[in-house]
Formats: sequence, structure tokens, C-alpha cells
Amino acid sequence: MFKGCCPVVNVPFNEDYSIDFESLKSEIDFIYNGGCKSICLFAFNSEPYKLSFDEKVETIKQFLQMVDKRMETLVGLVENSLGDVINLGKAAKEYGADGVILYPPALSTPQGAALVEYFKTIADAVDLPVMIQDNPRSTGVTMPLEMLLDAFRDIEQFNYIKVECPIPMRKMREIIKRTDGKLLCYNGNGGIFAIDAFISGATGIMPGALLAGEFAEMTKTFESGNLEEARDKFEKILPLAWYEDQSLEFYVACEKFLLKEIGVIKSDTVRKPGVVLTDFEKEELLNLYKRLN
Repeated sequence: MFKGCCPVVNVPFNEDYSIDFESLKSEIDFIYNGGCKSICLFAFNSEPYKLSFDEKVETIKQFLQMVDKRMETLVGLVENSLGDVINLGKAAKEYGADGVILYPPALSTPQGAALVEYFKTIADAVDLPVMIQDNPRSTGVTMPLEMLLDAFRDIEQFNYIKVECPIPMRKMREIIKRTDGKLLCYNGNGGIFAIDAFISGATGIMPGALLAGEFAEMTKTFESGNLEEARDKFEKILPLAWYEDQSLEFYVACEKFLLKEIGVIKSDTVRKPGVVLTDFEKEELLNLYKRLN
């Protein structure tokens, strides 16, 4: 599952900061119409750390109903309480998710074997295919290669890993080598390493929603065996993708601003605390998007 381009949705908010489910449906349709066969909710650019537990459960329910099995679905489980993570995972399973993403808890983070046991406890309780996200820039937790290999051996459901650590492709290539390609690797980072990821052996990439169609087309070209044409498509995408990826909150603000500008969502509201784009940054985003198209 989740082969190719698996974009992460932004959770749209109304101007009063309530969740805009109508725009969420529009965003899902936008990704589907872009040619994507899988989709993710509650990686970090979905702002899950700004939603209450009850809001997350309702969003998971609505998201999966809106996708309606048109695409394979991944749901991230972001909570600090082990019990709440498990309950979110059970809700995702009940409503029809195809897999879940696990993260180290932000507070009281276990280390080494204890972190492996934390992931295993969730995986056993939820019993869905598991992706672990290795993203120290957002989680503050570095997961050594040997720890991840221990987790792969110990956790039956652990089939996928999203590699977003420093020098990610070096670690990805080593994971693929050490697991004989059985632990399937993905890269996010807004898509800025997409070609490097695929030539390193990645099964998929997980960019944002805005460029879902462009990345899906680039992926299709790569899978057809035409590397040079795929590079050409990637190099056209890269200036905008690179500009957005200056920080997590900046990325969220950029994605929402342009998704609103092109009519996919109604408001570019970001829940506080967050980044407010300047007029200069908005103008540059529009210029970069126009050049892409």
C-alpha cells in the first residue's frame, strides 16, 4: 500500500478556528483528481498538535467517510497519552483506515528499547499496518538506525517508515539494505528530495496537498522508466516546494494560502500559535506558483 505519491492533507479552519469540513472534502477531491492513489491525515502539516482529542476523532471519521475508499488511507496518531494514542488508532480502524503513523511522544519520551516497546504496545492494540515517522526536526527525538531495526524485528505490524532525519537518503539506503527491502521507505520534507528518494529505493513520497498532482505526475514518469523526464518535472516543482519548506509552521501557512488562492479551501486560517505570512512572502508564493503553471 501507499506506493507512489501519498500527500498529507491540511486540516482547513474557518475564520473562527473551527474545522471546515466542507473545505476538507474539497481538498480530498483535489488530491484524488490529481491522480493520487493514497492520502494521509495527521502528519504534522495537518496541525494535529492544535486539535483536541475529540476534534481528532471527528476529523478522522469525516476524513475516512469523505475518501470513501477511493484512495488508501494513512492516519497519524498524535497524542501524549499512550491510552489516547491507542484510542485514536482504534477509532481510525473502526472508521476504515488502511494504516496508522506512529510518533515518539513529545513529553516523557522513552529511549531505545523502551521506545520500541511503546510503539509495539500501540501496534498490538490497534492492529493495523504501521508507519513510524523518523522526523527529529518536528518531534525532537532522534531514532538511531539500530533502534529502528530492532523495532522492525519486534513489531509485526511495522511495515513502513517515513524517513525525514538529517541526510535522509543515506539512512534510507541503509534501512533498505539492512532489511532486504522489506521495511518500505517513504520521504516527506515537502517533496524536496523526491527524485533522490526514488533512486535510493523509496516506495513512496509524502508531499503536501498543494502540489499533489504535480508530484503524482512526476512519480508516474519515474515509474515508467524515464528518469530524465522525471527530473525535468521535479526541477520545475522544486523552487516552490523548497521555498515552502523553511519551517513546519511556515510550510503550513504557505500551503493554506495557495490552496485558498486556487479555490480549494475557503480560508487560509492557521490555528495559533503559527506563522503569519507577510505581503512579500505571499507575493513570492504567487510568483512561484504562476511560474510552475
